[in-house]
Amino acid sequence: MSDFLIFIISFLFSLLLIFLLGKIGIKYRLYDESGKDTLKIHKKPTTYLGGLAIFLVFSILVLIFSYLKEFLDWKIGGIILAGFLVFLLGFWDDYKWKKFGVKSIFKFLFLLSFSFFAAVIILNNGVKIQFFPLIIIEGILTFIYIFILINAVNYQDGIDGLAGGLVAISLTGFIISSVIFGNNLTLVISLILMGAVLGFLVFNFPPAKIFMGDSGAYFLGFILAVLAMIFSKPYNISSILGPIFIIGLPLFDGVFINVRRLFQKKSIFLGDRKHFYDRLLFQKGFSLKKTLLISYLIQVIFIGIGLFISVII
Repeated sequence: MSDFLIFIISFLFSLLLIFLLGKIGIKYRLYDESGKDTLKIHKKPTTYLGGLAIFLVFSILVLIFSYLKEFLDWKIGGIILAGFLVFLLGFWDDYKWKKFGVKSIFKFLFLLSFSFFAAVIILNNGVKIQFFPLIIIEGILTFIYIFILINAVNYQDGIDGLAGGLVAISLTGFIISSVIFGNNLTLVISLILMGAVLGFLVFNFPPAKIFMGDSGAYFLGFILAVLAMIFSKPYNISSILGPIFIIGLPLFDGVFINVRRLFQKKSIFLGDRKHFYDRLLFQKGFSLKKTLLISYLIQVIFIGIGLFISVII
């Protein structure tokens, strides 16, 4: 089966599932209300079930195609199980905490706990940061990667089409890296997730008809972390820096935002409108589409730098 066909099947499956879940979300009032929060700019109730669709498309098709390509093993199972944990935390946040509220310290502890358990699962199944081949350091770095990236992607989910678009561009970089280095596992993961995300984006470009929610953002951040880990090599700095730049804008913006909040003695979980895209949209006065275009172009530049570091250096 050709790699292009894998992508097409994922894309079509995503389109169908997101369309159906969008209808279900509105029918059963599984949506985010508009106008109750200054951070929410959508004009009408919009369902968060896009994240569920992305997770289901990815999990089902990765199991099927890894079996057909004869590399289905415990590593695949570990990735899906750990991904389900972070997805589940985000799903609970979408449909419970957002409606009834939760103290930021409790959310922080849950994020730490679920990131830790996800790290333990994939570590036991052979997915880890291999830069320092010592189990304790590998474990700590794996946990840090997961925790940082699930939050980093979530930070970008503040305007229609941004988080999904940035992740899709990152996946393009990982697809190219997979082809160059001949890594079949990361190629299949990237192609399937790319199809799932692009199917979602059809319904998420402004004005969005569906959101990915924290569940989708956490899951996408987790898979980006997994891809970065798989490409890491012992004592090879380019194998670490390359994927960091391929992940790109979500990571750099997320780190900058948290450093700023810490210096200002603010909680990292109290949202504001000071992300990079917020500055373009609200301070510079750019339109939503121009903000997306600029963010996408910057992400493409990051991908180019990441591929140069990974392949050339």
